[in-house]
Amino acid sequence: MYYFVKRIFVLFVFLSSLVISSQNQIVTYAGGIGSEIFNDATQLSNGNFIVVGGADNMNWIPQSVSIITLPNPGIVNASGTRAAFLIEFDNTLQKMLKVYRLPSGAAEDFRFIKVTNLSQDPTGSIYISGKTSQGYFIGKLNNNFVTGSPTGFQWVKNILANPGSYQKDNQPWDVGGDGKVVYATGESHGNNWAAIHRLNSQGSDEIVNNWRIHWKTTGGEYYGKASNYPGGISGLLYSGIVFKKDASRCELRSTNQADYDLWQSDGNGGTKKGKWPLDVLFNGPCNPGAAGNSASGPGYTGYRPASTATYGPSTIAIDKRNNYIYIGFNAKSTLPGGEPDFEPAVMAMDNQGELIWWNRLYHEKRSDGSLHVSSPDQYIDALAIDYSLAPALGNIVVGARCHGNNTENFWEGNTVKATPSASGFQNNFTGNTGNIHISWLGKLSLLSGTLKNSTYMAEYADNATNLGKVHPDPNLDGWPNPNEGWPTVNTTRMSPNTLKVAADGSVIVLAKGRRTITTANAYQKMIKPSQGASAWNSFVRVYSPDLSKPLYSSLIVGQWNTSTGAEGDNVQLCGAFKTADGIVVVGQHTGTGGQIPVSNVPAWGNNLYNGQSAILTHLKIDNLKNTLGKQASLSVSDPIILKDAEIFPNPSDNIVTISLDQANIHAITVSTMEGKTVLKKDFPNEKTSTELDISALPTGIYLIRIEDNNKNFVVKKLIRK
Repeated sequence: MYYFVKRIFVLFVFLSSLVISSQNQIVTYAGGIGSEIFNDATQLSNGNFIVVGGADNMNWIPQSVSIITLPNPGIVNASGTRAAFLIEFDNTLQKMLKVYRLPSGAAEDFRFIKVTNLSQDPTGSIYISGKTSQGYFIGKLNNNFVTGSPTGFQWVKNILANPGSYQKDNQPWDVGGDGKVVYATGESHGNNWAAIHRLNSQGSDEIVNNWRIHWKTTGGEYYGKASNYPGGISGLLYSGIVFKKDASRCELRSTNQADYDLWQSDGNGGTKKGKWPLDVLFNGPCNPGAAGNSASGPGYTGYRPASTATYGPSTIAIDKRNNYIYIGFNAKSTLPGGEPDFEPAVMAMDNQGELIWWNRLYHEKRSDGSLHVSSPDQYIDALAIDYSLAPALGNIVVGARCHGNNTENFWEGNTVKATPSASGFQNNFTGNTGNIHISWLGKLSLLSGTLKNSTYMAEYADNATNLGKVHPDPNLDGWPNPNEGWPTVNTTRMSPNTLKVAADGSVIVLAKGRRTITTANAYQKMIKPSQGASAWNSFVRVYSPDLSKPLYSSLIVGQWNTSTGAEGDNVQLCGAFKTADGIVVVGQHTGTGGQIPVSNVPAWGNNLYNGQSAILTHLKIDNLKNTLGKQASLSVSDPIILKDAEIFPNPSDNIVTISLDQANIHAITVSTMEGKTVLKKDFPNEKTSTELDISALPTGIYLIRIEDNNKNFVVKKLIRK
């Protein structure tokens, strides 16, 4: 009896401290005693929802719901016992329609679900990945639920990834509009192997012409363009990007002195040296396959490579409209004083694997000429394409993280060269606590890597001091403005590879923080510093397209004791999907501590957790209604991306020859990396090849747009030496 009364009292403390609006929301547990987890969700073009996850068993599914066991398509998962499942719900999420599962032990779970279509288009092909004992797998379903129910996988690819690596924990992969999959394998920051490969739409590793390394049918490797292989392209099996330090493959490094010495814009008012992102670690170029290459530093800022051999590919995004590839990774490094460090990079490649740009996300050489290292460890946790604008104008959203702070860190939200009026919701790292991990969001141009907007994401510490004035936006609910004062913050980490972008460009983040800022329209609010103790919590946040403020920020966590801070820190958020009137968020409760506040629990759901239990929410949000919208696509009437173009020589200081693949050149436009047009030429007598004089252009890197008479185009990088 005493225990019951005590729990009622504590629950009263919880509810008196949290403001919860439950009207029209769905917040529910699911499962029995099988350690259930919901990992990801998406909505089909017929309105129904798909949710994927894993469980010890499927005994918790209502008896009225059919459970269809799909055959094991060849997934390798030694000693596995879990059931990977997929649930089809109706468009209200109140009714569970069907459950699809693999045989017990076939895979540990289904982790990510991805599609080939844009949000407003009919559902295309569906791809799913999941965890295995040896790494993870990626598979393509043989139907998409809209045109028919799947009866199995059309194909699967088993991917080796070491325990504790980005490759296994984050499962970095994405699928393009053409059904091709780019994925990472191996281990991060070790001494064995790390690489990225591409699968064709039939699930086989394929050749990517402009990647540097190709495996031969007769054994061994070939370095260079696949189309230049002396034995013909039929003599090659597949291609890859090897994320490994060696003096033979020379990956992610310049292959000649001119490229190594190349100075180019860093994307935010400074400059950087080297055509490739890891030139910064080494003391010279590296010619693949040649003798005498150096694998030592220092690079031009003083960095050296670390003793470990492999780098850390952590996230991949593909623009489904043109199948351009974006890769986020970091490299373990050594500071000039010998201390360990990690350097981040995001790089963009076209659909043939040619490097378009790369970005470090901080200044290596500022506009005043000073060189800088950045001592905080830095990581790339997520990438997501912003489809609100056409590719030529669009952006990619980068989710990154730093461990510690110094004078040179991720770019501040109010010092954006391309957007002088910009101000992020949280412009910079504040407080005096260095041994914490905090997050950062940035929008970079898809075709140039130019920074457009950014914000830090570092939630307040429990006993935060030096707080500023109240934020003027009423939806910020009286919280102190993080850009006022010098508030102390604490570790804030986003869930890797769960970043999403709505059709209007607003950015959706799942993360974990301490005294998290919540909005007036939140489902579950954090209490203010004067109202009691906070707790570690998981939260979902939607930033405005320019990252200047949260439009929505809500906790999803067990109700905690506001006197002690206990009973919280018990929810993991794993996946989100933007709907027409809110956000679906899925995850897991750890099975200890406080209950989450539930609402409108469906017949298939539970009001209370029963051990580790799955969580599903559909948060209805008034100021996010109708932001599902129409993403900027390449429809039949829009220009399409031409397959390829050749520019030779490149770099050049005089005449370049430009050739289109199976199309005539109608117009050529040359612009700076910031988007300013510096040269434009029309060609009334159209032909597939022409010459262009660039001798009048200043030394630097440019974007060249080559257009045919139907306004179809391709954009390439042009270097004026």
